[in-house]
Formats: sequence, C-alpha cells, structure tokens
Amino acid sequence: MFEVCNKWMQFVVEATRPITPPVFVTENEIVLETDAYRLRRFSGKDDSSPVLILPPQAGHHSGICDFSGENSLVRTFLSNGVKSVYAIDWKSATYGRACENLETLIMHTDRCVSHIGRKVNLVGLCQGGWQGAMYTTIFGHKVNSLVLAGSPIDAHADDGKLKAACAVLPYNYFMTLVTLGGGIYRGEFQLFAFKMMNPYERFFQDYYELYKNVEDPVFLERHRRFRNWYETVSHLPGKWYLQIVDQLFIKNNLVKGKMRLFGKKIDLRNIDCPLFMIAGSKDDITTPGQVFNAGKYVSTPPERMERHLVDSGHIGLFMGKNSLKTAWPRVIEKIKAHSCQGAEELPRES
Repeated sequence: MFEVCNKWMQFVVEATRPITPPVFVTENEIVLETDAYRLRRFSGKDDSSPVLILPPQAGHHSGICDFSGENSLVRTFLSNGVKSVYAIDWKSATYGRACENLETLIMHTDRCVSHIGRKVNLVGLCQGGWQGAMYTTIFGHKVNSLVLAGSPIDAHADDGKLKAACAVLPYNYFMTLVTLGGGIYRGEFQLFAFKMMNPYERFFQDYYELYKNVEDPVFLERHRRFRNWYETVSHLPGKWYLQIVDQLFIKNNLVKGKMRLFGKKIDLRNIDCPLFMIAGSKDDITTPGQVFNAGKYVSTPPERMERHLVDSGHIGLFMGKNSLKTAWPRVIEKIKAHSCQGAEELPRES
C-alpha cells in the first residue's frame, strides 16, 4: 500500500511540475537580434554554403530543431559535413507586434539571409515551409536550395485534421480568437487546438504512461524535456496569422496563385532551385500530399527534385531518430553536392 501511495505522489509531482522554458542545446552565437527573432549561428565562420533553418511558428518554441543531443536537426547537419548552420529563433509576439503581416514576416527572413551574406539553403519545418516557399518566389536569387519538411503547401490535399478543421470552422471563429487575444493569436489557443486533435492521447494516455514509468529516470528525463517544449507557448501576430488561415488553409490560394505580397502575385512557378520534400507517413497534421504536391507547381526540373516519405508522425520529422538517421542525411548530401558550385556572395547588412 505504501509503495502505491509513494508512486502516486511521484506521479502528482511530475504531472504538476512547473514548466522550464526550453533552450537550444548546441553551442551557438546570436549574430542578429530584433524584437521579433534571434538569428543563431551553430558553427564556425565558414559561410561558403550556409543552411538557414526556419522553425515553425505554430505556438511552440523554435528549439524543436535543436531539441536534445540525440534529437537535433542542427547537429545532424553539422555531423554530416555542413560547416555553416543558422536557425531563426522566433520570439513570442507582443501586443506591439500584433499588426505584423506576411510582408513583415518575409522581410524578417530576408534580413536574416542578407545578414548571412550568401545564397542560403533554406530548410522550412512545418509552417516554416510555406514561409520559405513564399520567400523563394520573391527572392529566388538569394536561395541555393529549398527543403520543405512537413510543410503545408497544398493545404487541401488529402484528408488531414487541419483541412477538416478549416472546412468546418468559419473564418469568424479565428478572428474571434485573435480578438480575445487582444490582437495576437495566443499560444495557449494553439496548444489546446493541438491537444484536441488527439484528445484521448493528450488528456488520458500521456498521463497513464507517466504513471506507469514515473520511477524510470530515463523516461522522466525525456518526459520533462518534451513537456517543457510542448507546454511552453509562443504567441503569433494576429494579422499574419489570419492572413494564413484565410489565404492558405481556407482558400488554398498559395497553389492557386492568388496570393499577393508587395503588390506582386506569389507564383510558385518562380521556384526553380533544387527542391527536397520530406513527409511523414503517420503525419495527421500535414499529410504527405500537402507536402509532395508542391512539386506540381514549381519550375524545378524533376531531376533536381526529391520526395522522401518517412515512417514518422509530424514532430518526428524534425527531431525523431528515424528521420534524422535516414531521410535527412540523404537530403544533406544532395544539398552539399549542389552547393559545391559555390554560393554566391550577397551584400551584407551592417
């Protein structure tokens, strides 16, 4: 009886443990910082063929690309011979940033690329993928190659849960969420939405697994690290959030060629650089078709385009051991081979 009570108390302590904000685990240097982001460099000063990782802005911390020693996309690039790796560390939006729009977001990206000073290999993770694709249609002369990993480009492909939600929920629902947030889309709303996609797992099974393994120190270390990342929320500027909900997820205008930025049409046919697409066979957030269909709309020749289907769910694409050991090294080798041509130097911002 005492052992049962002790295990129960351990479970209660773990389930209610205060959240500690996650960090990037690989040594890095902040080379540029604004009120919206930090640009982190994870390597030496050899920028001959730099990689720029665009983590998703989906309510969570950007450290998903450098989650732990064994679950780090950053380290996968470094260990596979890439000498220059950067990542944008997005800051949680404040009320003063509520009116930032998609043009603002693209200019944030361009300032980072300009600061790096050479053509970059853009790596878009989830929502970072449409960001990278939009950027490449406008600033293609600054992009050496583009990677779309779990990225919703054709938002109406397949039958994923995001597609289903946007088909049922009216646009006014999302506007109300932003209004309730005072002009920003609060990360708590997005976290709850993610949990409701799999309510049984998030509200029962996760706690049951914790109770079963609460005396296992290895399990607890993994649990604490993931919970710190998952439960640490990040807010988004309400204006560009609503633009994306309306234009990309509801109307699917990115592949229809009906989106406009800076007074110009966002035309995916402007993308002609090497394109690498990675999707998870078990991904119910961004389905394989939403990623792979990007290849239908770009001008990249078939021989410079690859699709990789990984036995993984959504988050596992970015930090799962299987994807980091299989798909990503193959993509990295192709990026390096293309980069051997030499990355063109760009004017560097001061």
